Amino acid sequence: MGLSDVAALWVNFAIMAVAYLAVGYDILWKTILRFFGEQQNEFFEAVMVVFLYQVGELFEDISVDRSKKAIEDAVGLRAKKACLLHKGKKEEVDPETLKIGDQILVSVGDIIPADGTVVSGNGGVNMASLTGESLPVEMNVGDNVNSGTTLVSGSLVVEVTKEYEDSTVSKIIRLVKEGESSKSKAQRFVTTFAKIYTPIVCLIALLVAVIPPLFLGISDPAVWAHWLYSAICLLVISCPCAVVVSVPLAYFAAIGLASKNGILVKGASYLDWLNSLDAVASDKTGTITLGVFSIDHFKQNEIDEELFIEYLFAAESRSNHPLAKALMGDDDGSKYQKDISEYNEIAGKGISLVYKGHSILAGSAHLMEDNEITFERCPKKGSTTYMAVDGKYVGHATLKDKVKESGKEMVDQLSLMNIETIILTGDRKDVSEEIGKQVGVKKVYSELLPEDKKRILQEEINNRKGGVAYIGDGINDAPSLALADVGIAMGGAGSDMAVDSADVVIMNDDLRKIVKAVRIAKAAKAKAIFNIVASLVVKVAIATLSIVLGEAFPLWAAVLADTGLTLLLVINSITLLFKKVK
Repeated sequence: MGLSDVAALWVNFAIMAVAYLAVGYDILWKTILRFFGEQQNEFFEAVMVVFLYQVGELFEDISVDRSKKAIEDAVGLRAKKACLLHKGKKEEVDPETLKIGDQILVSVGDIIPADGTVVSGNGGVNMASLTGESLPVEMNVGDNVNSGTTLVSGSLVVEVTKEYEDSTVSKIIRLVKEGESSKSKAQRFVTTFAKIYTPIVCLIALLVAVIPPLFLGISDPAVWAHWLYSAICLLVISCPCAVVVSVPLAYFAAIGLASKNGILVKGASYLDWLNSLDAVASDKTGTITLGVFSIDHFKQNEIDEELFIEYLFAAESRSNHPLAKALMGDDDGSKYQKDISEYNEIAGKGISLVYKGHSILAGSAHLMEDNEITFERCPKKGSTTYMAVDGKYVGHATLKDKVKESGKEMVDQLSLMNIETIILTGDRKDVSEEIGKQVGVKKVYSELLPEDKKRILQEEINNRKGGVAYIGDGINDAPSLALADVGIAMGGAGSDMAVDSADVVIMNDDLRKIVKAVRIAKAAKAKAIFNIVASLVVKVAIATLSIVLGEAFPLWAAVLADTGLTLLLVINSITLLFKKVK
């Protein structure tokens, strides 16, 4: 279109406008007067509808943003800077740029920006963001510190041991964000409900607008206006926002509450399983017990004590098993490595190797039996390692473990909720049953290989109506953690594989946190059910009132019934973030 065409268009429009004003000015004037005069009530109502809707949306957004911020605060603080020590100088850097081996200075009030080991200094570290406990933990040279925790006294120089993306705080935030994307049963119900509910409500509104006028006055405009207005009010009141927003938010807040208490839940669906637990199966060593062993008794045959200990330490020097570490004590095992060949760990049984030309077997009684070695069973209770050299039994060492104080409390509290605790362990039957008695567990399966644990766990799952959880901390627990309805890993002492395989992570290995997790799950479900029932009851009541009153029922009241109710239920969900869990 050329410039001349545009000019001609505007000229034509001006002529038509003048002509319209000349012949229709009185109609236009009456319309303006009516809009600001006779129709002031409708104008006021229209403004109120828009205003209430916008206010409702604003408060919903504020509520959701606040809950997200509370969750981010709860899962640990992300440090904004790090003080890097480089060639005797201090340099402020982004924590994401830190590398393994870098040394950083942490002063009072600083958030520790990366996982590392204290190389100098000492101080109290507030672990609340990680474990939920506010009492500071004293850190000295050689101790490991976690990112996201805060130094409240002293000064530390920390050597970075993990890059930022693998650090504790990054892992926690990543796990919580993953948890947000997993839907609970209540959330899935709401999604399905909204898909069915919305078209049904639209159909009812259409019937309300059309059916009554057909019988009450098909030719009367006032009748049509009355029922059309009632249908519009019904549509506004029946909007499912209150349920669709508040129910997922209840589970979102529950995940945040759990993280405040040192419990990471990787998805809302696992809160449902925690709600329906029939049983909790648990590993023993490092889970029910401390996993801190001390030598209670040892006996050697045929060879002297010094040679027996050398062979035993050589056998255990490459193992990460708690028993091996307890036997080794402060010995790092490096002096044995050059003389070791054909080293092999036999899952659930022990170790075979060749050391200084001698074939050595060290492990359980099953290892001795599998290799047809005649040996003397240790009469003492404890975890016993038997050893054979060149096919001949040479002795054994027995270690004892201590039960966690939180273990018995967990068993007692779960029992009050009608949840049975079961122990699955590879340890000896007498030792395992003794531990079971100490914590109050009647059902103990012992001398199990990883595949045996998995098989028994599957049987428990198949034979129970409710869910079955599994608690573990080691690499050999990963298959069972993945199989269970809810896999619960000990995040402090647990292996990376166990944490990755689990659905719930207890950050400070306190078994009482499992009871807290169950209570939080029950609180989330209660909030969700209340929100669903309250929303439906209120909406049905107000919708009925709007149909009865007709045009006497203001449209802004219908909007308030929707956005106002949504706001109240959103606030109800968010209160979970501030709940005290015993």
